[in-house]
Order: sequence, then structure tokens, then C-alpha cells
Amino acid sequence: MIGYYAHQHGNGHLNFARLFAEIFQDKMCTFSSLERPATLKGGFVQLADENPDGTANPENQVAVPDYLHYSPVGQQSIQYRSVQILKEVLERSLKLMIVDVSVEIAALMRASSIPYAYVKLPGHRDDPAHVQAFQGAVFVLAYYPEQFESKRTPEWLRKKTIYLGFMTDRKIEVQSKASEVVKNILVISGGGGNDRLLKALPVLPKRFPSAEIKMIGMPEASFKHTRLKNCGYIQDFRQLLEQADLVVANCGLNSVTEILQARKAFVAIPEERPYEEQETTAARLYEHRLAVDLHSLFNLDDSEIMEQNQWVVDDELRALKKLKSNLIGNYHRLPVIPELFFNQQLEQHAE
Repeated sequence: MIGYYAHQHGNGHLNFARLFAEIFQDKMCTFSSLERPATLKGGFVQLADENPDGTANPENQVAVPDYLHYSPVGQQSIQYRSVQILKEVLERSLKLMIVDVSVEIAALMRASSIPYAYVKLPGHRDDPAHVQAFQGAVFVLAYYPEQFESKRTPEWLRKKTIYLGFMTDRKIEVQSKASEVVKNILVISGGGGNDRLLKALPVLPKRFPSAEIKMIGMPEASFKHTRLKNCGYIQDFRQLLEQADLVVANCGLNSVTEILQARKAFVAIPEERPYEEQETTAARLYEHRLAVDLHSLFNLDDSEIMEQNQWVVDDELRALKKLKSNLIGNYHRLPVIPELFFNQQLEQHAE
């Protein structure tokens, strides 16, 4: 049985935990201080919140060591959640903890002699804390293709990483023939902040004066424009995505995955994130002609905007099934899992 720690900031970490649980089922337990989603399978441990709770005495605070990012001294909620995690790991006999993401949980696992796999997000994660979390992991996981990796990522880390690629369990109907004129635009706002996206919105009515523009992902009262229809929060927006000729969104992994899966023309607007996470993803999207940047819109006609390349998205979770098969019988030699995964990929390509 494996564990999956899902960080509490944003919804993406818990969504990937849900995808893993679809494959591992009752052989997996998710740990998070977020509420359990109704569709999450397997076990679940509701953790204490790590946000400041007023119990850490200011006079006891000292500099955070370089292998950690957030480490207040004397905070009771963090003490309690650490005990929670270790107790559940032992009682459930977990053979591996997937850490998505927290260098503090990685340090706790390693110091407690518990093998862990660390999830590497996009961007330049070469600060001491991340480097040590990668070094201490039995292997590393990335939920994007290796072609989207930061050019600053060293070779030893690439070899240690299993690139699962873009993956989802959602099914989206792909249009057989794309329009050559942009008539319908869908703007998707992610959950982690959208300052740059908001600043870009006035450009769309100017560039596409006759297009219908719909927006999802933010409160209906938060943004109003005569040419933009704010549809608010929509849990399942597949129909809107299928109807769109052009999608405007930031570069979070979940948004990018669904847009590429639908094979839609894409205006990628990277939001400011730590470690240049979205900027790195956007650069790879532009490089592979999978998206255009906002400033290119006035230099391209509609047909040129629509002529973007396509990328295969794993909507059958084949990579996760392969990972599960590699883990079976190999929990006693976890560091070889990346090599097994890579060799299996080569065999399948050869066939």
C-alpha cells in the first residue's frame, strides 16, 4: 500500500491524488488538510492545517535551515500533523509515500526512514531545499513530458525522474475540423491567482470584435464587461471547452492538460509563480507551437492562430497503470523504478 500527500494550496495536488487513487484504489491512502473530495477512492487521512495557529512563540523563532521552506518553531498544529502522518504510515504499513509537494514532509519521511517519491513541478527548482528533497527521494515524479522540463534541470535529476506526461481521466469530444475564424472564445481562470489573465482580458474584444467571449473560474460579481460573459465557477466545463474555437488560460498543469486534450487553439498567459513554474511551461508551449502568447494576436490572422500543433494527452491513465505494474514486487528496490519504467516505454515503442 502507498500513501499520497497532497499539499493544501490550490486544487491541483488533490486532483492528481484522485487520479492515482483511480488506479491504486484501496491500495492507496491520501493525506491532506483539504476536505476529502466525494470522488476520491481509497483511504483518506484528514490532516491538521499547517497554517499559523498562534501557538508558535515569536521569541523562539530562528532562521529556517536551507533544507526547509516553512518551519515555525513550536507550532502545535504542525507537531500534531507530523504525529498523525507517522502514526498512519506505520499502522497502514505503507511501503512508499508520494509527496506532492512539501520539502518539509520529504524531510520528515527521510528522517523517519520512510521511502518517498517526490513530485517535481515545472520550473527552475534548484534551490537547496528542493535539491535535497530530490536527493533524498527514492525516485521523482513529473506530471508533464520530459520535453517540458526546465533546461536548468541537471542530468542526474532527469535520470531519477519518471515523466508521466500530461494525464487526465476526463473525456473531451474533439472537433473533427477546426474553424478558420474565431467565433467562440473561452477564458479559463485557474485557482491559484490570475492577475496577468485579468490584465489581458481587455485585449480580447479589441482583437476579436465579433466573437462571443465566455469566462469561467471566478465569482460572477468579480469581473464585469459588456463583451465578456462571466459564467462563474463551473465544475464540469467540458461542453464549453468543446464549443470554443480559442481558449485563453494560464499555464497550470490541469488547465494545460485539458486544453491540449481538446486540441484547441490556445493563448497561454503564464501567471507569476515561485520558481518560474508557469513561465517555464509557457516557454515550452510556444517552442512546440502548442500555444501563442498574447502579444502575437495582432500579428496573426485567425487561421494562423488556429494552426497550432497537437500533443497526445493520456486520458486512459496508461502511465499510472504502468507505474503501478512496475511497483508490484519491487518495493524492496524502489530506486530502480525509473529504469524499469523507461525500459518498458522503449519496449512499447519498439512494438
